[in-house]
Amino acid sequence: MNELIDRFNAVPLTNKIIVLFLVMILLAAGYVIGLHLPMNEEIADLQTQAVELAQEQRDLQDVHEQQAQVERKIEELKDELLRAEDKLPDTAEIPGLLERIYRDAEMQGLTIETFQRHEERDAEGADYVEIPVEMELVGSFDEIANFFAEVGQRGRIINIEDIELNRQSSDLSPDGTLNVSAWATTYRWSPEEES
Repeated sequence: MNELIDRFNAVPLTNKIIVLFLVMILLAAGYVIGLHLPMNEEIADLQTQAVELAQEQRDLQDVHEQQAQVERKIEELKDELLRAEDKLPDTAEIPGLLERIYRDAEMQGLTIETFQRHEERDAEGADYVEIPVEMELVGSFDEIANFFAEVGQRGRIINIEDIELNRQSSDLSPDGTLNVSAWATTYRWSPEEES
């Protein structure tokens, strides 16, 4: 071991400095090539992945928001469909409808002389069927007007047509009773026409 130390001491100082400098360069190059460059590549790859994942997250958020909008629109359309079905159902539902109209007339104080359903008829060029009901009512002008207003507030489409008003007596007293004849027409989808 002394011999090795003696040999090292025999080397000139400039050579020792050059060897030390070369060893330091080799260590630095080894660090750069062995550790630093691979770590930089890995960092760059991870940064690229982070950018891609952030973009995917934004895309997923956009899809989620679009899905929420579509779901809201579907709910709105379902509500509109329910309202449309209330106004124009695919079944006649006449017994219940007649009962409600009859009850409305009674609640307004009208006397019901005639309340008769007639045969359904196809509407020309339309996908629905008309269901006419003949009515003859007796009551004051206010009672009749309130009855027609109540029928107009129904969710189902009901048209009151061909209204004829006649005084029951010939006197012109303000509380005179009127005879009213009219047609109430409601509608339903015609299944035969839908295809």
